[in-house]
Amino acid sequence: MFARQDHDDHRRLRRAAAAAVGAAAVILPLFAAASAQAAPMTTPTFTSLTLVNGWTKYDSTVATPAVTSISGIVHLKGAIKTKGVNPVAFTLPAGDRPATRVFVPVDMCDATNGRLDIRPSGQVTVEAEAFVWKNAQCFTSLDGVTFATSASSFTPVTLVNGWTSYGAGTATPAARVISGIIHLEGAIKTNGSNAVAATLPAGDRPARPVRVPADMCNATNGQLYIFPSGVVQVAPDLSFTDATCFTSLDGVSFATSASSFIPLTLENGWKSFGFGFSGPAVRVVSGIVQLEGVIQTSDVNPVAFTLPAADRPAHDVYVKVPVGDDPPTHNNGRLHISPSGSVTVQVEGENLAPAMAFTSLDDVSFAR
Repeated sequence: MFARQDHDDHRRLRRAAAAAVGAAAVILPLFAAASAQAAPMTTPTFTSLTLVNGWTKYDSTVATPAVTSISGIVHLKGAIKTKGVNPVAFTLPAGDRPATRVFVPVDMCDATNGRLDIRPSGQVTVEAEAFVWKNAQCFTSLDGVTFATSASSFTPVTLVNGWTSYGAGTATPAARVISGIIHLEGAIKTNGSNAVAATLPAGDRPARPVRVPADMCNATNGQLYIFPSGVVQVAPDLSFTDATCFTSLDGVSFATSASSFIPLTLENGWKSFGFGFSGPAVRVVSGIVQLEGVIQTSDVNPVAFTLPAADRPAHDVYVKVPVGDDPPTHNNGRLHISPSGSVTVQVEGENLAPAMAFTSLDDVSFAR
């Protein structure tokens, strides 16, 4: 169903992104109070997942695979592995299943890329980029995976330049704000060549530009560039047709502003990226830690910062992050967050250079 094609045009993406960043610097976002909804302040109760078909918990250093739902947003945690070839890893409890088919990006072995295909039946299938199954077998992280159970309280996203809703059982593109965090849902496609795909509703826009990971055709790695004007631009890693064939908005989340975030103290030569992007910061809502901002370094030490004691996970956490200068060139990245609060940036192929140039913390979330 999700056939891959061959074509790309990274230079066009670079020019479009640069122009959009310039425009974003002078456009103030409008915030609709009606779209902001308060999440409960209590720490959520997670339900352990029953793994099937030979899938097991990765090891004792990670959380037991589990799920919770907060204000209609499902959160997963933990990490899994298998020696088998059956990609169906577990079935979600009835109350944590999406109303439509959902595709969300996940981190895999050695910071490689993959995704979860989650069906309304609750069945969760693991897929590795480029069909390299050993990457999923070795390690698949569930940390940071989020998606909406339904379109309730979501506002439709306006698609532009020939982009349309993907259909085939996926949700219509939409956005919602919960406690200052914007969540997207749905999937899109196009027969055209314009990378600008959508405009977010006025109340669902970030105060500063953000770059977040997005699943694309055949579980390929991609990103969304989202600007204060509401413009959403797709940026595939390799081929532009990976985006036009299929781009998922499910799992995308980012802060409306730095309000209530606490700035992070960077170390080992890491610093804020600047150029209109937010500085690194952290907040906790309902036991879920959310990061924001963009960082860079000229040093080779991958330890970028240490989280405050109240924001540290009880287990090792591995979460996908966008890395690399614009445009990306097949750079999969992740954060390894330890219970000590130490945050290490890792890149597929153990080449830190892309992360040194640009590492986005937007969309990073995990359970404590």
